[in-house]
Amino acid sequence: MSYEEMYRQKFTTLDHVYSLLKDGDYIYCLNSSAEPRTFLAHLHELKGKVKDLHFQMGLTSLKAQVFQEEYSEIGDFVSSFFPRHFTPLQRQGRAFYIPLHLRNSGKDAIYHLKHIGQPINYVVLDVSPMDKHGYFTSGSTAMAMRMFLEYGCKIVVEVNEACPRTFGDTYIHVSEVDYIINSEDNKINYLPKIPPSDQDREIGKMIAEMVNDGDNVQLGIGGIPSACAEELVNKKDLGVHTEMLNDGLVFLAKNGAITNRKKNYFKNKFVTSFSAGSKDVYDFIDDNPNVLHLQVAFVNSPEVFARNDNVISVNTTLQVDLMGQCASEAILTNQISGTGGQTETIIGAKESKGGKSIIALHSTRELKQPDGSKKRISTILPVQPQGTVVSLTRNDVDFVVTEYGAAALRGATLKERARSMINIAHPDYRAELEEQAKRLWLL
Repeated sequence: MSYEEMYRQKFTTLDHVYSLLKDGDYIYCLNSSAEPRTFLAHLHELKGKVKDLHFQMGLTSLKAQVFQEEYSEIGDFVSSFFPRHFTPLQRQGRAFYIPLHLRNSGKDAIYHLKHIGQPINYVVLDVSPMDKHGYFTSGSTAMAMRMFLEYGCKIVVEVNEACPRTFGDTYIHVSEVDYIINSEDNKINYLPKIPPSDQDREIGKMIAEMVNDGDNVQLGIGGIPSACAEELVNKKDLGVHTEMLNDGLVFLAKNGAITNRKKNYFKNKFVTSFSAGSKDVYDFIDDNPNVLHLQVAFVNSPEVFARNDNVISVNTTLQVDLMGQCASEAILTNQISGTGGQTETIIGAKESKGGKSIIALHSTRELKQPDGSKKRISTILPVQPQGTVVSLTRNDVDFVVTEYGAAALRGATLKERARSMINIAHPDYRAELEEQAKRLWLL
């Protein structure tokens, strides 16, 4: 049977796929350009037809109608990287966060589902159109896709002409697929570019001074990483091995700062597990053989990260205490995002010969009061409050950077750490932090 005949046999409608779903089914949906927009956009139409479905997602960006409370009977959602629009769902008891290291996202999910006796019934994702060899690709997302595809689930692909064709662990052959449907609009979800603030630029300048020509950089997303990218534009022969390829890194590549020529491992190649950002990102990775999207268990392994020399990992956090403990995903139990690969990349950078790990944040933030007013508070605390989720332990943190400077914590005593952290806190809070540090026997 030819690939075209296979395609025709498996091609069906969204309504037919929906008719196959049964109460209690577990459905894994990919994210970024592989997010199944059409499948998710019409889930609310299942009200009264099926209930108690369970959806596992990553950083979903589609705000589907099914997320509204009136459709709660249809099912719930779990995520290993909590999007902001899941907060109302969490308060409805319909959204739940999975704590994990990103490299283990597939393995941990499958382990847990086997433990509780829950099969994965369907994997659903957007794909680029089939090529002459019978292959689709999952576009900007490799992550743990292959692990789920090989788990024995039914595979539903949604063909989307806007989905980029990529290289690496993103290939899916038509023979592996059970059902093929078409995207109704051939669009993908873009992330907005976040313009850096003046504070972001101050931090970006300090970080750029810590990066040398030929270093290998990993940048997260947000105002600070964007500002860092702007400041790195005149560097030469930078390399990239990152969990996520984003606008900042694509900007550096287009301006000639990134060549990947100095890499020890995967020389001349961008290595990532997924890409996300504006249209610029998806245009850059489309049909680009120099960009490899590989399985996250491999990409985010600290040992693999460290195979390149001079790795500089730049991530952000919400608040840090005087010992170096970072809360990067939640304030107390208010889940704001997820750990992602932060722990893995900072350990990988520290293990890299000549590597550095940098955690960046503004020295203050606004806290909303019960009366609706806002109060400015320090993001550098004497100690993390009881109940705070600590994303990075004090053992792992290397450099912490605010707009007031950089604190070098690796190998430092608690006394040295406390003094360094006070020095990069906002001046209005330094005296109070020093007093508290003495009470805690840190100074």
